[in-house]
Amino acid sequence: MNFGIIADGNRRWAQKNQIPIKQGHKNGFFVIKDEILPVLEKEPNIDTCTIYVFSTENWKRPLGEVKNLMTLFSEIFDEYLAELLERQYKIIVPGRRDRIPAILLKQIKKAEKISKKNKKLNVYICLDYGGRDEIKRAAAKGEGKNLQQFLEVPDLDIVFRTGGERRLSNFCIWQAAYAEFFFVEKLLPEIKKEDIVEIICEFNNRNRRKGK
Repeated sequence: MNFGIIADGNRRWAQKNQIPIKQGHKNGFFVIKDEILPVLEKEPNIDTCTIYVFSTENWKRPLGEVKNLMTLFSEIFDEYLAELLERQYKIIVPGRRDRIPAILLKQIKKAEKISKKNKKLNVYICLDYGGRDEIKRAAAKGEGKNLQQFLEVPDLDIVFRTGGERRLSNFCIWQAAYAEFFFVEKLLPEIKKEDIVEIICEFNNRNRRKGK
């Protein structure tokens, strides 16, 4: 089962708490690492988590914020990769790679290579990723045939979005066709383990007919 996360609200949380935006994004990462993933890895039916961290449209943000985000992603891979590997997470980074800074791209390739055999939890980190862009690239690879086998992210069962917005924002638009949606008002840095437990419990009580 694939638990998808649209990680939203870090900027607003930072502004609300009058701290630098970069710190808001870092606190959002800590919530994913310390509150969300530990719950998911213990769920017997969940083997995959897909996290939307930077979209193809996010390049339109102020240059300074984009630069800080890329620096932060690099710092996270540098400082916390060992911990994620110790947890036996398999790291996969879907998205474009032609616009990622060289240092960060090198770190991504290293993380994917050394975590390839890990089996505790598949963690997809969608970076410079967009659902439409993924479909275009998959169609080009398959020359218009067998498109789904060239997609980078498996089908989603849950789409969980923080921050109060109620839209996909170009996240896994193919894979979310029959996903169950959960929208919460809490900003990402405010999420706790019990929020994820509650979502999983509600999901288990839903009747997923998938068109039947």
